[in-house]
Amino acid sequence: MKDLAATIGRIFRVGGWAPLFVFGVHVVLSRVFNAYEAWPHTDVPMHFAGGIAIAFFVSRCFQALPREVVRSSRLMVLELILVASLTTTAAVVWEFAEFACDQVFGSNIQRSLGNTMQDMALGMAGAVVVMIVRARVLDARPAELRAVAMEWLRGRAA
Repeated sequence: MKDLAATIGRIFRVGGWAPLFVFGVHVVLSRVFNAYEAWPHTDVPMHFAGGIAIAFFVSRCFQALPREVVRSSRLMVLELILVASLTTTAAVVWEFAEFACDQVFGSNIQRSLGNTMQDMALGMAGAVVVMIVRARVLDARPAELRAVAMEWLRGRAA
C-alpha cells in the first residue's frame, strides 16, 4: 500500500495534477454552477484545456524516463508522437465515457455527432499547442525532425 501511495505521489508530481485540475474544474462547473446547461459553449474551452492537460502530463511522463537508450533527435520525435497519439486516445476515451453515460443514465452529454467531433478536435488542438511549445523548448529543427521521421519510415532507425 505504501508503494502504491508513493507511485501515485510521483505521478501527481510529474504532471498528473494537470488533468486532475481540469477534471476538478469540470466537476465544479457542471455540478455546482450547472454551467454546461446555462452556457453550452463552456464545453469548448474545457475540451481544449483537457487536451493541453493530458498532453502536458504525457510529455512530463516521457521526460521522466531514463535517457540513455535513444539519441536525442529520436527522443524529440518519439515524445511528440506519443504526446499526439496518447492525447488523441484520451480524447476518444473521454467521448466513449460520455456516450456510455448517455446510454446508461439517459443523459444528453453528447448533443450530436458534430459536438462529439468538435470535442475530440479541441482535445487534439490542445495537444498541438503543447507539441509546439515542447518542440521549441527542445529546439527541434524541422529538417532534423523530418530526417528522423524519414529514417523511421524507410525502416533504417537504429
